[in-house]
Amino acid sequence: MALREMEMITNVVTSRSMLLKQLMDPRRDIDHECGYPDTSTVTAQEYQDLYDRHGVATRVVEVLPLEMWKVQPDVYEDEDMDVSTPFEEAWEDLGRNLLVEEDEENLYVGEGGNPIWEYFRRIDVLSGIGHFGVMLLGFGDGKPLSEPVQGTKNQLLFVRCFPESLVDISAWENDQSSPRYGKPKQYLIRFHDLEAGQASIGMPASTMMVHWTRVIHVANTLTSSEHLAVPEMQPVLNNLLDLKKLYGGSAEMYWRGAFPGISIETHPQLGSDVSIETDDVKNAMENYMHGLQRYFALTGITAKSLAPQVVDPSPQIRVQIEAICIQKAIPLRVFIGSERGELASSQDAGAWNDRLMARMKNYATPRLICPFIARMVKYGVLPRPEQFHVNWPDLNQMTDQEKSTVSLQKTEAMAKYVGGGVDQLIEPQNYLTKVLDFTDDEAEEIIEATAGYVEEKEEEEAEQMEEQIAQMEAQGLDQFGKP
Repeated sequence: MALREMEMITNVVTSRSMLLKQLMDPRRDIDHECGYPDTSTVTAQEYQDLYDRHGVATRVVEVLPLEMWKVQPDVYEDEDMDVSTPFEEAWEDLGRNLLVEEDEENLYVGEGGNPIWEYFRRIDVLSGIGHFGVMLLGFGDGKPLSEPVQGTKNQLLFVRCFPESLVDISAWENDQSSPRYGKPKQYLIRFHDLEAGQASIGMPASTMMVHWTRVIHVANTLTSSEHLAVPEMQPVLNNLLDLKKLYGGSAEMYWRGAFPGISIETHPQLGSDVSIETDDVKNAMENYMHGLQRYFALTGITAKSLAPQVVDPSPQIRVQIEAICIQKAIPLRVFIGSERGELASSQDAGAWNDRLMARMKNYATPRLICPFIARMVKYGVLPRPEQFHVNWPDLNQMTDQEKSTVSLQKTEAMAKYVGGGVDQLIEPQNYLTKVLDFTDDEAEEIIEATAGYVEEKEEEEAEQMEEQIAQMEAQGLDQFGKP
């Protein structure tokens, strides 16, 4: 039944694709002329191969996950930092004990190094290669992977992450009365990548059925489907293939052009009466090109060097990378890895941080962290909390250097505001809130503090003046210091 449905879907997609091509321009097929494949025919393994062999394709998949997981969220039940609940303690122990071998103990204590986040980062990358990825949860319930998880008090023994190229969805939920209608029920997972070559020699080629309760299904850029996303490389596949041509073509062009060709010519006046020993000329050329011989011994013919034609591919490569950045809404400097110091535009950095934070809250938390914790709670790996929070760091928080720069600029602006008499034009409350971007409460606090400080200074000056007058009167002097 599933195979028949897949054939029907494929036929519909193919028909729409052909119709679109005819409507666009019936006289030419640009994709065919440029060598671009039909999107519906690109397999998960082909996306995997492109990810493994093409550096820019790897960056397309990894840029968002790697940038986002540079920081780690805090998962807690109670907002009081001095209170540690059983859920919070179990969460810390879950991460600490996940990577240790049997009969070993993890003695590390610290804020970083929690392997849970490393698994999330890994599955975030792998799920973007194809239409989905899976995180296999190894529960210690003693049951085969093909059966549902049993028990309400289990231990998490291991976690494994797999891309689509190593996973097949073998069964779907067809019960329309089930809340899981249309979602996977069984997975066929290949535990060892046979494409790994020498590294896979000796490994058992194990392929096992896995029940959905032991899997966290991860799909990133979802559209109409809830389980099959758009691969990260799909919208920019044409650009990636063009880059592959440019990179390979530039290397081949240099290889051929750096060693110029040689033209063997006879004298024009001799016409066709010249007899050339082709084998001797060929041997001489091969000795010159492949050996250390740096001369020709020629009779009746001459050898001329052909001018190489080497073109700088940088402009064409940059155009393709810019097209990728436009589609992915990624600043160019972030994509190519030069987002450093003064090179980074503050506007680009702010917009990029906003996108990362949106991905943290709209994807990582509801699609990765919450399903994982819910599965851990359901099967007793973690105790049930009353509620839990996931708090991500603010990426737009200023560094110490940025804070000092802003403070200096605001101080200089205030000095000019007071010294230039601008307070006669704009009252302090409006200046602080509308110009310096303080809140109303902060502005009122500054004004009240300033008024109090001025009042104290005036009182101190009045007291000092009275003391000076009293001393002068005691000495019999007037206010001008004369007897």
